[in-house]
Amino acid sequence: MIQADDRTDIQQTHVLLEIVKAFAVCEHAMAGEELDGPKRLDRLIEAHGILMAACGPGHLIRFDELLGRLTGDRAGSLEGLLPDWIDTKDLAGVRLMDSEGVATEDGFDFRQEAQRVMRAAQKVGKFTGQVTKPKLDDEYSQEAVFSAIKGPFYERHRTTLVENPTVPTGSLSDLKLPSRANDFYKSIAQYAQYNGWWWPCPACKWPMKVAVTRSGARTQGRVRCLYPWHEETGASYEFVVTARKKTAPSLSPTFGCRVPSGRFATLWTGALPQVPQAQPVEEHSVLVRPVWRYTVVPGLPELSLHRAVAAALDGTGWTSHLWPNGDQCDHWITHQDREKPWFPADFKDYTWVNHLVSKLHMDSGDKGGAEYLVVPDYRQEQVAQLDMVCRGYGMKAAMTATAYLEMVVTKIKEGRA
Repeated sequence: MIQADDRTDIQQTHVLLEIVKAFAVCEHAMAGEELDGPKRLDRLIEAHGILMAACGPGHLIRFDELLGRLTGDRAGSLEGLLPDWIDTKDLAGVRLMDSEGVATEDGFDFRQEAQRVMRAAQKVGKFTGQVTKPKLDDEYSQEAVFSAIKGPFYERHRTTLVENPTVPTGSLSDLKLPSRANDFYKSIAQYAQYNGWWWPCPACKWPMKVAVTRSGARTQGRVRCLYPWHEETGASYEFVVTARKKTAPSLSPTFGCRVPSGRFATLWTGALPQVPQAQPVEEHSVLVRPVWRYTVVPGLPELSLHRAVAAALDGTGWTSHLWPNGDQCDHWITHQDREKPWFPADFKDYTWVNHLVSKLHMDSGDKGGAEYLVVPDYRQEQVAQLDMVCRGYGMKAAMTATAYLEMVVTKIKEGRA
């Protein structure tokens, strides 16, 4: 078993998490439509306090310096803001907010993933300090989602959330979710609207971010999914801004979308070559961003993997199970004549692989007993590092989803399971 002294890394993660949280509070203050002037100022002062506490005594950060990092060219930048003793190499060059004041994908994922590491560290006594709880969307953590849908219909409810990131207004009851899960649906965020319209990502169906820029006499609109891989595979569009407000603009792809063929086609969950049609904002409710990012986005390849395994094993006596035993792990296979499950796997989609490594150390492998750690195919570059850590804790391997699918099907059909 790996013996790792994580204390220094955990303390560093804590400091960086507090810094990222400060900017997240700023984003909430800038984007919160329900906040009037005094309440917005209170929230910014709260963020300033979190930032100052993270940096420690002896380092003054002027309030106006923080305000200068909320919009424009310096939005979300840490450059020149923090003392030298803070090691920000993990965040080097990363902007925590964009020029419109919205949390960037990297900044958002850093906070969510680092919070998981800190919770795990506190459970095993690796960290005994205080982690601030700013008034954000922490109630929408992954743990809160799982708690809201736990019970005999867990798989059905979780599948419903994954497949319904948006719902028509007034139709939420048709999903038959527990009442606590209904609370995860809210109005469409302002940054995903344009003149009362919004566009669903062709990969995940969640509202894409809208930005309008001006260059000389021309005003151009851009629409893109907030999940980088969806954007990179084709969920990226532009439109010409006109004076017409009653008619929705038509989108044009910024580049061609190509769906793969061959072995990676089966589990493809990226963008498809279709241009989304605008939808009226007032007619839809959507899952809040944390639930979309950590339930919907990883849930799509999880569902795809489960269904592909089930189809490949049809008629063999083997059965594919998704989120078995109320999410003991994410996937395993059973046979009608055997007691124990086979190929138990946990599916992880982390932007910051060092956070996942730290979480594995805190849990001494996988706390649910999974033997395989599976990442989306587009996280292939993480496999070598994760495989080494997993094997150190007695797990069999870390691999991509396609590699896991091929391994399971091959071993079962060759009688090696």
